[in-house]
Amino acid sequence: MKPVPSWICGIQSVALNMQTAGEVYPRSVIKPKVQLGIRIISAQYLPKSAPGKDIIDPYVSIQIFGVPRDEFKEKTKVIKDNGFNPQWEEGFVKDLFCPELAILRFCVKDWDSTTVNDFIGEYSIPVCNMRKGYSQIRLNTGFHHDPDECASLFVQIMLNPL
Repeated sequence: MKPVPSWICGIQSVALNMQTAGEVYPRSVIKPKVQLGIRIISAQYLPKSAPGKDIIDPYVSIQIFGVPRDEFKEKTKVIKDNGFNPQWEEGFVKDLFCPELAILRFCVKDWDSTTVNDFIGEYSIPVCNMRKGYSQIRLNTGFHHDPDECASLFVQIMLNPL
């Protein structure tokens, strides 16, 4: 379900169960436009998409869901035969005009030239809950998207007001 179109129309009964970790959540503060910078540095301990498969060829897809003007989709280059510690060192920059409705999604996939690219792991976070700096992001992996204690992305986040 995409809640953003309903929010734009003023419907407030769309529930996503987004909660903070006990922090005060200032709902009435007007937030400025921001420039979001993301640098995908590396990943660690990426699992195979299925037992018995070859070594994975990972890439990271970055998506921003929100108002149509803010929506964004990019991906890194494919790293061949390295699921243990692939390194990308790739950056992306996007101006967000409504950051309070933007949700950032990192999705790691196994590139395959002959079939569909296999899902490895993902993580989503509202942009307003992000902090500047370096982050080790634990990925949700497997069929049920369960948190994996080992599989992670190492990223740098930059948030600058416009």
